[in-house]
This record gives sequence, C-alpha cells and structure tokens, in this order.
Amino acid sequence: MRKGIFIFLGLLLALSMFSFPADTLSAKTISTPQSPSSSPAALTADEKALIDDILRELDQARKLTNDRDIQDQIGVIKEWVKKVKTLADRGETEAALEIKYTIAKRLEWLINQLPTVTPGTTSAVAATATPNPLYDELVRIRAKIDKLIELEEREVPTITIRPYEPPEIQSPPEMEKLIVYSAKFLCGPALGGEGVQPGSYSTAINVHNPNNDTVYLFKKAVIAQREDEARGRISAFRRVMLNPDEAIEIDCIDIVRFFGAQQETGVTAPSQQTQTLLTTANVAPISSAVKFIKGFVVIYSTAPLDVVGVYTASTPVGFSLDIEHIPRSTMGTPVYVPEQPTCPQGCYCMTKDEALGKLGPNATMCQDQPCDKDASGVLRHCWKRGEEVQCPTGCVCMTEAAAKERGYTDRCQSEPCGRDQYQNLMYCFKMSTQQACPQGCVCLSKDDAYKRYGQNANMCQEQPCGYDAQQNPLYCWKPVEEAVCPQGCYCLTQNEAYSQLGNNATKCQDQPCGYATSATTGATTAAQIPKYCWKRAEQVQCPQGCYCLSQSDAKQRGYTDRCTDQSCGYDQSNNPMYCYKPPTQAQCPQGCVCVTPDEAKKYGYVYCLNQQMQCGTNRYCYQRAATTDVKPTPARILIDPTEARNPVGSQHTITVVVYDNNGKPMANVKVKISQTGANSSPPLELTTDGNGKCSYYYTGKNIGTDTIVATVDNLSAKATKTWYIVATPITRPLK
Repeated sequence: MRKGIFIFLGLLLALSMFSFPADTLSAKTISTPQSPSSSPAALTADEKALIDDILRELDQARKLTNDRDIQDQIGVIKEWVKKVKTLADRGETEAALEIKYTIAKRLEWLINQLPTVTPGTTSAVAATATPNPLYDELVRIRAKIDKLIELEEREVPTITIRPYEPPEIQSPPEMEKLIVYSAKFLCGPALGGEGVQPGSYSTAINVHNPNNDTVYLFKKAVIAQREDEARGRISAFRRVMLNPDEAIEIDCIDIVRFFGAQQETGVTAPSQQTQTLLTTANVAPISSAVKFIKGFVVIYSTAPLDVVGVYTASTPVGFSLDIEHIPRSTMGTPVYVPEQPTCPQGCYCMTKDEALGKLGPNATMCQDQPCDKDASGVLRHCWKRGEEVQCPTGCVCMTEAAAKERGYTDRCQSEPCGRDQYQNLMYCFKMSTQQACPQGCVCLSKDDAYKRYGQNANMCQEQPCGYDAQQNPLYCWKPVEEAVCPQGCYCLTQNEAYSQLGNNATKCQDQPCGYATSATTGATTAAQIPKYCWKRAEQVQCPQGCYCLSQSDAKQRGYTDRCTDQSCGYDQSNNPMYCYKPPTQAQCPQGCVCVTPDEAKKYGYVYCLNQQMQCGTNRYCYQRAATTDVKPTPARILIDPTEARNPVGSQHTITVVVYDNNGKPMANVKVKISQTGANSSPPLELTTDGNGKCSYYYTGKNIGTDTIVATVDNLSAKATKTWYIVATPITRPLK
C-alpha cells in the first residue's frame, strides 16, 4: 500500500513538472523577465548559499533511509532545486518562484507520509519515542525552502494580466458596526521551544460570501508572543471585494506577506535531542534561521460570511487535520459600500504606471471613469494594449536577449514592436553586417570549432562572420598556439605515448604541441585529437644483488622478492620490468633434505613438516613420507599464476592445486573462488580432480586489476591479474 502511494506521488511529481510552460523549463528559449525600469538581478549571494545548503541537506536526507521510493522522491526534489538555481541565476524569477512553491508543497506531502518515530514503537509510546532523523531533516529542508521564498524580494511580472492586488490601508472606513472574525493560525516548522509539539504546521482560512450582494472585507494579521516577550507586530489592513458566492483562501504564504520583508517571527533551532541525532547521523547542523509564526487573522466584514479554518500538523505523535468553523465575534447593522465600475472585456484596472509597465508604452485607456484607487490614493482606470508596430522588411521583432543570442545587434527603429509571453519588450532587429575572417581563421560554429581544434580553440573576433540554416551566428576560430617540446620529449597522442614510451610515460607540459586527425567514415568534419609532449618515466637502477627482470623471467628463476616498487625498464613486449633478488637459502630442519620437486617426486618425498620451505633456487626441504597412513586433510593450497598481465579481450586461466597433510594432491575438495576488481564476478565453487587440480578461465573486458582468492576451509591463496589496452603502434620512427 505504502509503495503504491509513492508510485502515485511520483506520477504527481512528473505531471506537475509538465504543468510548467515549455519555455519556462527550456535553457535555450527562456527570456529574462523585465520590470518597467530594469531587468531583475541575477541570483544573489544569500540565495546561492541557501540553495547550496538545501542541496547538501537533500543528499544527507537520502543517506538517512534505505527506502528506494523515498530516495527517488528526494532525488526528484533535488532536481527541482537545481532547476530553481538555474532559472534564478538567469533572472527568470517567476518560473523559479513557481517551482519553489511546488517544492514546498511536495516536501509537506512527503513529510506527512513518513514514520515520525523509529521502527518498533507503538502509538501508546510514540510521544516519548526516539525521533526519526529523516523526518527532522526534511522539516529543516522545508523551513529553508520557506526562507528561500522569503528572499524573493524582486517584483516578478505575471504571465497573464491579473486583477490588481488588494490595497493596503491602515484601518477600515468608519461605519456603524462591522462583523468581526478572529481565526487562529500556526505556520511553519517548529523544532522545539515554540510552545507547540515539534513538527510542521500549516493553516488555511477559507472565506465564502453566501449573500446575494457584494461584500467588502478588511483583513489583517497579528503575531502572538508570550506574555513576557515584546508584543507581536500588527499588519496593515487589506481591502478585498467578494461578489456573490465568491470565496478566497488565506494561507500561510498570504499571512507572511502581510508583514513583508520586516516580518518578526520566532527564530528557533533544533532541540538538543534532535541536534545529537543529526550529528550522529552525519547531518550538517542548520546554518540559517528557521521561521515559525503563530497568531490571529482578523477579518472585518460588511455582511455575514462563512469562515472556516483548516489546520494540518505533522508531529512525532502523528499527522492531524482539523477543520473549525470560525464564529463572528461582533454583530451590527451591515453597511452598504457602493460597487465600483468594472472594466470592459479586454481591459484591466490599473494605474498609468502599471499599464505602461505591463501593457507596453502604447497602452490606451478604455474609459475616462476611474475603476479604483491604489493604497496611496492614485486613481486607477481601465487600460488595454495599444496597437503593435509592424517591423520593416528585413527586420524581425524579438527581445534584446533573443537578438543577442542570434547576433542581431542593429535596431531598425527605437519604438517597441510588442511584448513576449513574459511581458518583455520586443524591438525590430536586423542581421548585423558580416565580416570576413582574418588569415588563419575559419568561420565555424562553436561545436564545429571544438571538434576541429579541440576545447582550447581561440575565437579570432567577436563579430559574426556568417549564419547557419537556423540563423545561429558563426564566428572566426583558430587553433590554439602549439608548443615546442623540450629535449628528450616527443609530441605524441596519449595512445602513441603509451605504445612507444610505456604505460608510465609522463607529460612534459600541459600545453598541446599539435593535433592528430581522427576521421570517422561519413563525418563532415574530422575530429582533432590534441598531442602533448611526452617522455619516458624515470627508471631506477637496481640495488646491488638485485636484477632487472620481467615478471615471467623472475618467476621462472624462482625470484619472488622485489627490491623496489618502481619500474626499472621495459622488455621487448613493452611489459614493465622490476628489480628482483634471489631467494634467501635456508637450512632444512633435521631429518629433511634440500632437493628439487622432480627429485622429491622420484623418491616419494613430501614437504618437510607439511610446509613449503625454499632452500635454494628451485629447491625445497623434503622428508620421507610416514610409514603409517594418516587420514588426509587439506594442508596446503596453491594458485597459478599468482601474477599475470594480459591485454583486454583475451582469456585468462586460473589453476588451483590442493595438497593433503601427506604432501599429496587431494581429489574431490570443494574450492571457493572470489573475483573482485575491474572484472568482478559472482563467487563460484570448483571441485578438484584426481590430480588435486581445478581450473576456470574468464575474458577480461575492462582495464585494471583483478584480485582472485581461492579458499579451502581455513586455507587460502591469492592471485592478481592486470588488464591493459594494446595501443596501435605508429609507423614513423622517433626523432
């Protein structure tokens, strides 16, 4: 059931993303919304720091649960936060603000679905149970989203023309009596110390006009503090007109806006218990203020209204939803307020400045009679859009941002020709004059320039040299200046360097010294692979008594100890060579002899004391087999080869031999094989044959090193396998 809920939530999240306008979510087509006087600022330092903080805490939240559905929901929210950062950084504040509200609602939903206490508790003891760290973390993130919304102080123009905002007034007009409603509100996350159970709180006050006449109401908000604290702020009144059967909702976002940027709210921090839990769970402590407010919404009305408060809370003791009918506290004779004239269809009630800013400089007045006044007493009239200007032949009507993107810098005329869907002014632009490229430069798009000259390609000039089929500007490009290689270094691609100078070849400098063409069949533009100056890796001289050998030569001679870890050279197959020293010859214990394995097999000898002790080059300590039979048990396990190095795509065979306590190969023994590393595979089990051997092989597909461990009871043997790519050698000799 719970998984089904999260699947449904995922569908809601996806649908809500698609509900935004296509241009809002496009990184290519969005234009920056403009106010009448200036464009909104880009992302502020406070907003950027807070967004980065939210992204870090979302990553921490995913680590606090193993539930894949919850992790997916947090992942979707994280992608939305990144989108907010991208849109806000480009100045597209309206689209960013809409996503912020959606994130807040989705977080609230997710918080209400979570278990708020640790698993295993019951409802009877939930109030004292250990809190769920993930629950606390999501409440903190929800609080920071509210903070992010509060930081949005720039005016965001609307996509569609909406009725004017209710005017702000100091007090209702003088009347005989008004009907008064007082509704309690709780808004925001409480983390301890606010006088309520820690959790997330939300309030929505619904107001409905059941009368057959228009009703005027005046609303304000009052912050409630404790008796021993300073009295909370009281906002100004806002006047609202409700026609018959209309309704409005006053939610937490509206209440916060009552107080504007100077809002006085409680600043709280997580409780000590919550801080301890979050610290032990590797969750970063909260770094910004968490806002929680409580108080009353007061409504003065000219006629009786239906007022209902909806209260939701998600706390450690569970989720609650309460609906309360708010009674009227003062009753009097309703006062008639004359209805103001309404605007004709296609006209909007606004001041002259509002009309010129939202409808363009050609906005015209629909009628002379005022339709309202703003808070300062300035008359509002009915306005409509003016006739749009037609661009001359060869000119295109577009915003400044779109013109700059296409390389159109010349205006055909100074008068605007219209507005885009975000109300940005549009002008008539024409294509700028093209310039020929200087010698050594080629007219290309940015992508083609990077393909031909690499990521360090240089633009010769800022003025376009042409346009492609989609009217995107082309510019003059040239390759980056090539460097000259120092003595002892060679200008090669990486593959050439590894092939000719060994896999430990090092760069002499970071600046390219040239480019190699890698043409693809059917490609119109050949890709340019940068070449750098390379030199052989420094080789060490072997200490006295050590010899520079390849791994296979050392194994053949019985040399197992390396003198140094650094390579001392490369063999004719370009395999690294290392310094090896002969094994130290040991004296065999009394009763044992030092012979070769062939000699021991000839005379039926077994390893001395059931141990492989080397006493010389390819010679070991052996003893005669016991005359009485001893029940065979696994005593020694060998793996061959212990080290190997093969090219990717080839097969590698591993052979394991098990010996019993009599020194004889042991048949029908179960051997467990584990293989980890670049080509890891599931564990497998092999069975030794009559010669005590078992084998398997695999093909290396990835570059890197594999570790192979064979285990029998408490015995184990380990081997390593290195895979590399065989580079195609170049034909020209080194200079």
